[in-house]
Amino acid sequence: MPTILPGVNRRPRDAAGRRRVVAWMASLLVVALLSACSLATLGGRGSPQGTVSVVVENRGYSDVNVYVVRSEGARGARIGTVNGGNTVTFTVRETDLQAGGLLQLQARAIGGRSGWTSPTLSVSAGGVVKLDLIAIGTTDLSQSQIYIIQ
Repeated sequence: MPTILPGVNRRPRDAAGRRRVVAWMASLLVVALLSACSLATLGGRGSPQGTVSVVVENRGYSDVNVYVVRSEGARGARIGTVNGGNTVTFTVRETDLQAGGLLQLQARAIGGRSGWTSPTLSVSAGGVVKLDLIAIGTTDLSQSQIYIIQ
C-alpha cells in the first residue's frame, strides 16, 4: 500500500480549495494562450513582420535568378527564378530588407557571366515593386529597371 505524505497528492476537499485549483489552472491556460497568440502575431521572432511584393517581368529569353541584397555590397539571398518571357510575383519579408526599409535586388541570367544590381529603394510593408528584366543579347541585363508601383 502506497504511503501518502501530508500535503502531497491530496485533492482539496472543500469547495474553496477546488475553486482555487480551478482558478489557478484557468489562469495558466490564459497565459499559455496569450503567449501562443503573441508568437503567431510576431512571427516567432520578436518583431512584427510585413512583406513587400516584387513583380518581376522577364522580357528576355534566358531564365534569370533573382536575389534580395540584405546588406550593402553583399551577395544576395535567392528569392526565385523567372523563366524567359514570364512574369512572377515574389514576396520579400521586411526582415530581409536592408536597414531602414531599403530594398536592393540582384539579377543573374542562368549561364551568364555577370549580373545586374538595382539601386536601393525605400519600401514599406504592403508595398509593391516592379522589376523589368531587359536583356541585351541573351544574358546582359544592364538595361533592367526597378520602380515602386505602390
